[in-house]
Amino acid sequence: MAAVMGPGSGFGVPGAKRTRRWLLAVVAGWVVVLAGVSWWSVRNDPATVPEQRDAGQAMAPLRKAAGTLLAAAENGPWVIRLGAPHVETCRLTPVRDGRRAGQDVFLYVPQGQAEAALDQVAAALPGDYRAGVVPTKAGTRLALYADAGDFIAVEAHAEPADQVLTLSADTGCRPPGVTTAATGPAAGPAPATLTETVVALGGTAAAEVSVESAGCPEGGVAATYRATAGASGDRPVGVPAGTTVVWSSAGGWAYRKGSASVVVDANGERLQVAVTTACES
Repeated sequence: MAAVMGPGSGFGVPGAKRTRRWLLAVVAGWVVVLAGVSWWSVRNDPATVPEQRDAGQAMAPLRKAAGTLLAAAENGPWVIRLGAPHVETCRLTPVRDGRRAGQDVFLYVPQGQAEAALDQVAAALPGDYRAGVVPTKAGTRLALYADAGDFIAVEAHAEPADQVLTLSADTGCRPPGVTTAATGPAAGPAPATLTETVVALGGTAAAEVSVESAGCPEGGVAATYRATAGASGDRPVGVPAGTTVVWSSAGGWAYRKGSASVVVDANGERLQVAVTTACES
């Protein structure tokens, strides 16, 4: 009797291997086509998601958003300070690293005014930012959210009792780029308030000054000037007569002198003085 050959007997269907090879070739070709179209689209089509505009291209819009934040935060009984842009590595895809850039505006407010300050900042931002402040965690936390355009997100998180608020503009994770290409606008000379404060705190009038600047929405330039003064202490000193200290702790203190914001950082062996000139000045 002839043997009956069943599945798995070792005999394949004629042409099956050729069919599989043909299908694999088609799939591989299609992958190459899709990759080529994607490559062309990323380099020629307008950006529709942040991943299509690299971190270097995002630096100028980031600085613009920081300047708008600074302008929105400067009106009120509080103190402002502009931070420097910062860039960090992030994971763009499971196999590809990207870059994420951000810039912060620091707001020092009197006790119990965190919510009022965030509300005022949100109201002062341009209408197309669609800014708003919402309580979270049953009212124990505050959150400000806004959209600065160009895929730049703006946000702040704080508790109602906080006195140092951080307003952040953030690019999200993007392909790497030359993130040092876009620098801040040219700022004027350091204000006299900086030198006076440094000297009053045991420093010298010739102390080296660094500056971080931002363009104002209505034109002009706001800037934070920094210099090193004398030995650190744990209480406010060198505060001009008649000036009200907005915030103080073992880490420093902050106050307004006219339209200028003065922040003294007492962390470290020597005091660091930051004076910020406002957009309106």
